[in-house]
Amino acid sequence: EKVAICGDYDADGITSTVLLVELLSKLGAEAVPYIPSRQDDGYGLNIKMINDIHINDIKLVITVDNGISAFDAIKRSYELDIDLIITDHHKIPESNLKFYALIHPEKSPNDSPYKFLAGVGIAYMLATNICDKLNYNIDKTTAKELFCIGTVADMAPLVGANRKWLKDFLPAIKNSKNIAIRAIIKKLEIDHKDISSDDIGYKIAPLINAVGRIGDPNQIIELLINSSVESINKLTKDCFAIHKERKIITKIIEKEAL
Repeated sequence: EKVAICGDYDADGITSTVLLVELLSKLGAEAVPYIPSRQDDGYGLNIKMINDIHINDIKLVITVDNGISAFDAIKRSYELDIDLIITDHHKIPESNLKFYALIHPEKSPNDSPYKFLAGVGIAYMLATNICDKLNYNIDKTTAKELFCIGTVADMAPLVGANRKWLKDFLPAIKNSKNIAIRAIIKKLEIDHKDISSDDIGYKIAPLINAVGRIGDPNQIIELLINSSVESINKLTKDCFAIHKERKIITKIIEKEAL
């Protein structure tokens, strides 16, 4: 059956979405990304998205990096008999809403090494468990690189699993099999060195955030899951143009503030 992966427009939400869409697609599922427009829809899962998912005859939704506070959308998915799996790391509110499952660090024991995972960390855990279950090698995907980018971008505390995985996975980014990640690194002129958390925090993440926040987040999703070199070159160029626009807007705001 078709699966909707509903993320958010920031770097954590986008990397989480790409991570699950890529893995499920490689495993033969039809995974469809859904990201709200910041300008038109605001933050996170909403009724409009659920209605669209219903029209497209999708009966399974997995949220990443959002969903726990989407009360109206949760209610609507229940009414439409859509199975909703929420994976989120934001504070769990008091509610008695019905949904299929919740995967959340707050549900883990106090001394759990997974207590401080960002949205992409939870998506990565879900992915590794699916891979274990189906005996599939997660290294055939971009999951580890996406984990690093999303975790650093979201400023998740670097303790427990976050520190361990970041330390293990950072060296893989430079030689990523993902052509788009390599294209971004080359365009940022950091392809000659080992990628550090600073490179992610101050160079890679701001690019992804810029597209998600002032452009169309689907552009960066399309870039990261594309395999056509021609399409990747065009999308990379478009995304960097949005990033440049974001820098200009920031300078104007800074000037006005001063």
